[in-house]
Amino acid sequence: MLQRLRLPLGLALTATAGALLVVACSSSTNNTGIGGDAGPDVTTPTGDAAPGDTSTPAVDLLPGCTKDPGATAPTFDPSSAGDPIGGADKFTLAMALAGFPAGTGKLTAAIDTEKSVIRCELSEAVAPVSVANFVGLARGTRPYKVKNKWQVGRFYDGLIWHRVIPNFVIQGGDPDGLGTGGPGYDLVNENHVDEPRGTLAMAASKTPSGSQFYVVVGTGPSADYNVFGTCTTDAAVAIAAVPRDSDNTPNTPVHMLRVEIGRCP
Repeated sequence: MLQRLRLPLGLALTATAGALLVVACSSSTNNTGIGGDAGPDVTTPTGDAAPGDTSTPAVDLLPGCTKDPGATAPTFDPSSAGDPIGGADKFTLAMALAGFPAGTGKLTAAIDTEKSVIRCELSEAVAPVSVANFVGLARGTRPYKVKNKWQVGRFYDGLIWHRVIPNFVIQGGDPDGLGTGGPGYDLVNENHVDEPRGTLAMAASKTPSGSQFYVVVGTGPSADYNVFGTCTTDAAVAIAAVPRDSDNTPNTPVHMLRVEIGRCP
């Protein structure tokens, strides 16, 4: 499972405009793309905010769009040994949108950050599993695992962008903020297509992560990941440019303050 748009442990990465150089260190892995998951078990969330933050945005993140009035919580067994949904491919968009008004318009996500809003149009016809999963985690209709219990909540609100590389990508969606966490399950492969600037895709090592995703801010990775949308890039480029450490983690955390879902004209 993948959980952070960070290279697997043991790989060092240097990004330059138009090129990506991967240097192998001592490691048993050889993936050189967007991955680094350590498995389906999730550690207790750490950092400035944990999944499920319910703070209200100060501004309208999706003006002119049909807004989310709040999710209808699903019924599930919180003590289930496995995924209580029965697998990522069993979680549908209808389940993800439980409680959302019926209507038309483009399914859209607004990711509020300290560097302004990243707005993403979600490709529900091209990647229905990835879109349903993202929407369900964002709204609080998709159960995720914390230690040995399954729960629901606004998973992404408060999480950090744990990997940022100018001219390449910014990556987030790891509840432990280290690039090795996730929601307790993996996704399935849906597509492997070219990834130009603005691409929204799920990170992956051997299989697509259940929660870690990235936005391409320059020359994207090879076509090895589930692409499920297209995003504006001004805020994402600003995030990629912040001072960072040797692991490409921002020195000062940059957060997904809130992720809102809507249907827009």
